[in-house]
Amino acid sequence: MMSSLQSLRQIISTFKSIPKFDRTMQHLKVISAGNGKVHCEMPVHDEHVNLQGGLHGGMSATLVDFVSTCALGTCENPRFGVSVDLNVSYTAAAAVGDTLTITSEVLKVGKTLGFATVDIKNQDGKLIATGRHTKFLSH
Repeated sequence: MMSSLQSLRQIISTFKSIPKFDRTMQHLKVISAGNGKVHCEMPVHDEHVNLQGGLHGGMSATLVDFVSTCALGTCENPRFGVSVDLNVSYTAAAAVGDTLTITSEVLKVGKTLGFATVDIKNQDGKLIATGRHTKFLSH
């Protein structure tokens, strides 16, 4: 049986080959995963920034969505579903060349809903954005 980390790396590898929106995750590297927690790193590239050169808010929201979903996938009896609520608070800018640390932790998995938090920090540990994600979980 594959570990959560191996499974997650395989899923992300699959996303990297899809010529669609999820390719924005092609630079995401999973450092650790398991028991409802995921730790990733990602360098900021030109395709991740807005016209002012800062990490695009939509990219931060995508990271909250994607990494929290990965964390839900490392729980016992993993289930995936659709987002019902996603909240992101932006606290600082990140620029091309920065390396982001993205961590997610599952708060609760119920019968139909899963709840997770995500922190996005730069290489200096400065909080760039924080988010909460609620997903309806299919059976």
